[in-house]
Amino acid sequence: MLNQRVSAAKKIATELHRAEDAIDETMIRIAQLAATLPAARRETNMSAIVGQDAMAKVANALAAAGEVRQLLTDAHMALTVTQKEVGLGARMFGAGVKPPEARLVDPGSNDGAAAPAFARAS
Repeated sequence: MLNQRVSAAKKIATELHRAEDAIDETMIRIAQLAATLPAARRETNMSAIVGQDAMAKVANALAAAGEVRQLLTDAHMALTVTQKEVGLGARMFGAGVKPPEARLVDPGSNDGAAAPAFARAS
């Protein structure tokens, strides 16, 4: 039974990571398109009005892809909870760097740089 759960979890993790990679690639491609449109307009000396509708739609597509990415990361976190619920504990089923645990740092302690005056506690 445990082997079946581990096998299922590995399949789920594989597909989840593929989906996460796919949305990242999609966002990269849309962002590249979003950068190319105004550059092409400027290179051809066209009015800012030319292609505005298309640029707005591409910007909306990038925002929508960001929402999809958020949903996938939310699903990822939900699956982490499910993993524990089905008795698989803290096993790692995917590759890659895991996010660091959140922690508070003292102002100015990051990278040895001093914090701006407005950020320091008085």
